[in-house]
Amino acid sequence: MFKVGDHVVYPYHGAGTIQDIEEKDVLGETHSYFILHFPLVDVKLMLPESRINDSGLRKVIDQSELDVLVDALQNGPDIPPSTSHFSRETENLLKSGSIIDAAHLISSLSRKQTERANGLHIQDRNHLQKARQMIASELVLMNDMTEEQAYEFIDQALLELKQA
Repeated sequence: MFKVGDHVVYPYHGAGTIQDIEEKDVLGETHSYFILHFPLVDVKLMLPESRINDSGLRKVIDQSELDVLVDALQNGPDIPPSTSHFSRETENLLKSGSIIDAAHLISSLSRKQTERANGLHIQDRNHLQKARQMIASELVLMNDMTEEQAYEFIDQALLELKQA
């Protein structure tokens, strides 16, 4: 399963590291908690070991999956005009914890941003920023990149799409 030092992705929070596994007494019962640290947003989270399987926690991607990530960034599905229904769908994509879902969202919203004279609606901009942060956090831990290099990697993949 998971151990201290593993780089993991927790849905909607992005990539982090398991710093510790602590025992805590809660209402007279002892429970194990994974202590996760998310360096890009400097957040710590305690996740009960009993909820690991249902939490969506997964290991970060490895080098062999980078081509799939680039393809997802370049070939995201078209998205409909902004609606509350679409907004819920994009929120659910972010909460899935899937790097491919986040990449498709970046691709689609970036394409939409260039097509619209006024850019993106505020909620779409927030979703785009969150998806970029989630992928960047995973690239930082997976590839020993700096945060800046991770964002450049994402931008380069999108730039290659525009030039194609």
